[in-house]
Amino acid sequence: MLLVTNYYPNTYAMRHFTYAALTGWMWLLFSLTTTSLTAQDRDTLLIDFGSDLSASPWNNVTDPAAGSVGQLLNKLGNLTTYGLTVTDPFNNVNFAGTQEPAASTGIPPTASGDSFFGNVVAFGGQEQPTGAVELTGLRPEKEYTLTIFASRAATDNRQAAYVLVGATEETLYLDAADNTDRLVTATLRPTADSTITVTASPGPDNDNPSGFYYLGALTVSYDAEDAPPPPPPPPAGEDVADTVLVDFGGSSLTAAPWNNITDPEEGAIADLLNSSGFQSGYGIRIFDPFNGFNTAGTVNPDPGLGFPASATGDSFFGSVTEFSGKIEPTGGVELTGLLPEVTYTVELFASRTASDNRETQYVVEGATSATVYLDAASNTADTATVSLMADAAGTIRVTASTGPNNTNGAGFYYLGVLRLTYPNQAPAGGTSLTLLSPNGGEVWQVGKQPTIRWSSRNLAQVVLDYSTDAGRSWTLIDTVPGASGTYGWTVPDQPTDSALVRIQSGELRDTSDGFFTISSDTTSCRIVVLGSSTAEGTGASTPDSAWVNRYARSLEGDTRFEVVNLGRGGYTTYHILPTGTSIPANVNVTPDVTRNVTQALSLDPLAIIVNMPSNDAANNYPVADQLRNFATIVEAAEEAGVVVYVATTQPRNFTNTTQVDLQREVRDSILRIYGSRSIDFWTGVAAENGYIIDSLDSGDGVHLNDIGHRLLFERVVGMQLDTLSCGDVLNPVHDRILPLSGVTVYPNPSNGEDVQLEVVGMPGGQVNVQFIDVLGRVRYHHVETTTGGTYRLRIPHAALRRGTSAKEPLFCVVSVRSGSTISRRVVRVL
Repeated sequence: MLLVTNYYPNTYAMRHFTYAALTGWMWLLFSLTTTSLTAQDRDTLLIDFGSDLSASPWNNVTDPAAGSVGQLLNKLGNLTTYGLTVTDPFNNVNFAGTQEPAASTGIPPTASGDSFFGNVVAFGGQEQPTGAVELTGLRPEKEYTLTIFASRAATDNRQAAYVLVGATEETLYLDAADNTDRLVTATLRPTADSTITVTASPGPDNDNPSGFYYLGALTVSYDAEDAPPPPPPPPAGEDVADTVLVDFGGSSLTAAPWNNITDPEEGAIADLLNSSGFQSGYGIRIFDPFNGFNTAGTVNPDPGLGFPASATGDSFFGSVTEFSGKIEPTGGVELTGLLPEVTYTVELFASRTASDNRETQYVVEGATSATVYLDAASNTADTATVSLMADAAGTIRVTASTGPNNTNGAGFYYLGVLRLTYPNQAPAGGTSLTLLSPNGGEVWQVGKQPTIRWSSRNLAQVVLDYSTDAGRSWTLIDTVPGASGTYGWTVPDQPTDSALVRIQSGELRDTSDGFFTISSDTTSCRIVVLGSSTAEGTGASTPDSAWVNRYARSLEGDTRFEVVNLGRGGYTTYHILPTGTSIPANVNVTPDVTRNVTQALSLDPLAIIVNMPSNDAANNYPVADQLRNFATIVEAAEEAGVVVYVATTQPRNFTNTTQVDLQREVRDSILRIYGSRSIDFWTGVAAENGYIIDSLDSGDGVHLNDIGHRLLFERVVGMQLDTLSCGDVLNPVHDRILPLSGVTVYPNPSNGEDVQLEVVGMPGGQVNVQFIDVLGRVRYHHVETTTGGTYRLRIPHAALRRGTSAKEPLFCVVSVRSGSTISRRVVRVL
């Protein structure tokens, strides 16, 4: 660790800062965990093996030969003293697991879709007849329940034997072939030296010629009161430190109390959280743009740093030579709202897998200035640190550039994490608490795990309850950190049409504005997306901003609807053709059986969306060939009774005008051929020359930024796919969705006034009115039965709960079910 103490009162105070920054945070997390025991008597560790990262609180082990996590997170996102290490190497990572794990497993597609594998016959130059991981730091007197999952698309038997060795020994067997829902579980105590080892090998029924076996996900549950003992309480007195943690990069977000800056050009946070989950009153902004963000940082940081892999695995970068059309020789962030009389410690971290020197120079400027250096190349433990006061305006600036020892040809430099510590201060501003979801009208199925969402300010803990009898009685769900803002709730087996959720902290309380339904219906209505990098989410600053994920979020109110994303970067229409399709000799592509239309149809979808923006043109595939491929895909789906929506091509900054012409011709053909089942991803996105409009370009001339992805999301929402018949509450045969005429919303723009909805000539039946924001959040919901005719509804402006920008549009969605017929209209409201 490089430490510059050119402006710090004394070394004793420095020790106080370091101690408080680490132990104070841990003490709070421990206290939050132990106070929730009445609701949840088990803790769980979630571990994903493979290189496709799962969001926190999952722990990612990406190195099949020597991967390790020094301190595993539990499911509340709190650090534990438990660790995991690969002790017997596997061969490599398999990417052909299921993208549609059963909800009952609790495993996300990022964890089920890849896994470590081994083999008894040479493959890729290796034979790995066994592979093993070891859990460490366990408590010998306690029991731990281990649950294992693995999946691999296959028709033969890929059974693995898992030998679990602790104080006793257990052997489990699991066939990974096409597995979506099978789990194996054992409970045992660790050895006297606090370990449990899991060794995988081919099982006795494995008939694969290479003896392939797999390890995809591991969960470890244990009594919550067995959480590691708390560290000593932080020292009292004026030297106690607060901490602000900032993660730069967009490949994965780090859970609160971390602050995430995802835009390398204009990212900003006006009011940063401190590590206790309280508002600091301090801000941060990018004042000098970086080039983009790197995703090749370490996912095995030194535990002593206290940084999770989601923060160390990505970073902002710049370069002194052109890269992706940009040259950014410097990049900088500015901390604002600081107190000029206070001394702050700025600690910086960055990592990038590399063998050359990627030294970064950081110039830190406040009332004084200092220059420190950090080589990001394969860095797992080093930081650069400066202590100083802010300037008279309350700012500290950090400017990153290429260091003098940097040997990289492009002069790449990086900024991944900033940790700011300072003497303890009271939270900034008051307290507030608002329940966002469920807020009335949702349909949540028993056993599913929808997300309870809220916004809060300066609340250490919040208590979640639910009622199934319209609020006459309440059952505790959990007590959780207020700053987290979300909670994955497993819906209890208590069907009702009068469910409510309540959130409270002290005297603050909020309850669902209306009833939602807990349903025993087990229907799953899947909308499957086939596509390339835009569908996968490239260009968006965070996964949440990508159009497919926005769309999935917009359907959260009804757990019967699921969005399955099979998009993969670089794919063309040839990749998603039906399995077994004959490919022309001059095309070096074969259909991907794990991501093509055949795989999509195997998921029994309600509908399929095809999003192929520009890779076919990039490969100079003729218009006729592209259209033939689309026709083959659509025909295969329609033969199975599944409707397909085809998105047009999208603009791309091709220097070859012939490729731009290809894009335009395919666009026009899709609109003409597929009509109402085409989705226009061109208009409003493309400039006159066929390039991406500058304000929508992510920076590479190929992909759209957050605003562009939001536009695509809005176009998909406008297709009203969620009105298709779903499950036994609707006609099991796909109903025809009829347009609902005579719908007026006024005033529009609303200009801060109440909104009036009027439907002239509406059929009798159940009317469902929702106002949805661009992130898919339901801001207002109303359901009633009407006899038809002229229908009017007044919506108070305050009830619409717009986002931070009053100019942000909402979508008024009016649906009427009359018998087996649905009538629908979506109106954009400014």
